Amino acid sequence: MPRYRANEAFVYFGTVTVLDWLPVLIESRYIDPIITSLQYCRENKGLSLYGFVIMPNHIHLMAYADNRLEGVIRDFKRFTASTINSLLREDGRLSILEWLRKNTSDRRREKGELGFWHPGFHPKALFSEDVFEQKLRYVHENPVRKGLVRRPEDWWYSSAGEYEGATDVCLHVDFPEF
Repeated sequence: MPRYRANEAFVYFGTVTVLDWLPVLIESRYIDPIITSLQYCRENKGLSLYGFVIMPNHIHLMAYADNRLEGVIRDFKRFTASTINSLLREDGRLSILEWLRKNTSDRRREKGELGFWHPGFHPKALFSEDVFEQKLRYVHENPVRKGLVRRPEDWWYSSAGEYEGATDVCLHVDFPEF
């Protein structure tokens, strides 16, 4: 069995990374499709989202979707890549598009496709409450470690605020029942 497979009844931690760690997710215009897609997956694809942070070049997710998590993430990545690439074209962000093209796999380039996300999700099972809490702290502290904010709850594109009691958040999450 492959090392990274989400096929058991656990919440999983995973990372979705922009090709070559390119910092594209720096404007709400490029982040909003991610929020919209995660909300759609919650409402229509059975995704339970327990924690997240959207950084300039990657996303951390703590999620569950029965035995369908890999398919949900695949669809999420496909939709957001297409949408963000279209926005980049509309905005004339040619250098970013060229960089993405150079980092798209040969197989995809030959089919005329433009990549956006690095392949994979690498889900890791959060098999206990302690491991869940440790990963949630890691996710929420990410913007602090990168010097973007002083406190985790100050980063708008994260679930940290909701865990601290905020009601005005960019995306609601599910709270675990241990």
